[in-house]
Amino acid sequence: MNTLDSTTWPQMQAGFELHHHGKILVRECSNWFGFQIAACNPVPHPSIYFTLHQEPSTPNPVQFGVRVDLETGEIWDIANKCGVIGCLEQALWPKSDEPYPITLRWEVEHTGSVLIPRLHIGDEEWLYPSLLFPGECHFVATTGHNLQGACTSSLFSPGYVWCQDKLA
Repeated sequence: MNTLDSTTWPQMQAGFELHHHGKILVRECSNWFGFQIAACNPVPHPSIYFTLHQEPSTPNPVQFGVRVDLETGEIWDIANKCGVIGCLEQALWPKSDEPYPITLRWEVEHTGSVLIPRLHIGDEEWLYPSLLFPGECHFVATTGHNLQGACTSSLFSPGYVWCQDKLA
């Protein structure tokens, strides 16, 4: 397991076991980039951590990050510390006996000098605050959970990171 060693979001990371799922190089010619993974819904219900962020060694890194409380369905913005940004529709809540029923996806559009992120959880979508493009940089995909004694691979499927560049 690769534990996130950054000082980014230190209070939010406390109590979470974190795992890197890869990194991608985002350049001026990049149109879209993102990170997708599926999570199970075990009992007891943990909170899960889902981020796509600029490498932590960067001053003032660009960060997209949420914590999803699987008990209540609340989605917390952990990158901007804005509190609850949404709640999963309980009628669409997946059963806990299905393997990896919850799909999580960050989809970030790069247009001009702006990054426009969209958060997808299951069939629902939330718009997330746009940020200025910091220039060519690497973004790291990270997940985490606070379920004591559980390994990351028992809660998350293999992750998928991508970057789509403009054709010349």
